[in-house]
Order: sequence, then C-alpha cells, then structure tokens
Amino acid sequence: MSDIRQKDLSDKSVQEMSSEEKKEMRRRFEEFASQVGQNNDSILATPEKPKKVVKWDPKTMGRASKK
Repeated sequence: MSDIRQKDLSDKSVQEMSSEEKKEMRRRFEEFASQVGQNNDSILATPEKPKKVVKWDPKTMGRASKK
C-alpha cells in the first residue's frame, strides 16, 4: 500500500500525520465537498436558528379595532 490515495488514515490523529498525509486528507475533504454541492461553505457553517412559531389565536388576533 504505497499509494497515499488508498491509505487508511482514519486511525491516525492529525498530530501524528505527516505533511503528505495531511495534504491527502485535505484533498479528500475537498473532493467530498465538491460532490455534496456547489456551496461548500455550508458544510462547516453553523445551522441557522429556526424561526419562532407564534400560535394563531382567533379570539385575540382576529378582532377588528373599534374607532
């Protein structure tokens, strides 16, 4: 297994990897990101907070104001 592209790097921590292995991990990630979608920044972005749902109450919200 001399080819770095075929080497299993899952059992190594980043601190234990050589610079060649780190470059290969980065290449694998970039390949994965390109296959997932065009917007690669969304992979590492924090998820947006969901909008707050307000329950509709016809008794209080549907009243017409009297003038």
